[in-house]
Amino acid sequence: MGESRAETDAERSSNAGATGPKAAGHDEAAAGEGRVPRRWLAFSARRERRLEETGSDPDPRFTFANERTFLAWNRTALALIAAGLAAAQFLKFNLHGLRLIIAVPLIVLGAALALASYLHWEDSERAMRLRQPLRYSWMPRVLTGGIAVIAVCGGILAVVDRLAH
Repeated sequence: MGESRAETDAERSSNAGATGPKAAGHDEAAAGEGRVPRRWLAFSARRERRLEETGSDPDPRFTFANERTFLAWNRTALALIAAGLAAAQFLKFNLHGLRLIIAVPLIVLGAALALASYLHWEDSERAMRLRQPLRYSWMPRVLTGGIAVIAVCGGILAVVDRLAH
């Protein structure tokens, strides 16, 4: 009860024709063929609906500001991922593995930031709906530290590469 039509349709289609122990194995094999994204989307829809039903609606200006912050963090995450891909493709070190030392941490930092930005958006939205104080974000500290470490490693690698060859 209380499920949306999309959720019940997704659950019905994931269980359609499933009978007996062999069908369970077939469903597990089919999970890699599109069932997992449908289940994740249904879970995500339930989670967002729970957030919308939490507390009372905040001032739209605060909600929009929260969304703008979320989008800004995601632009930063995309820039980090793009920088990592560019480093993997275009940096010229004599040892090809060295460029991955710069590229992979940038990509991982971008992916972590993208996930953390959603969690921060959700936490802030929930706090605003419940009229609670907003928590400070740890993301700026991690982002600053990550970029500083990657920059120092990049500088050291560039100097070592020049001295070695």
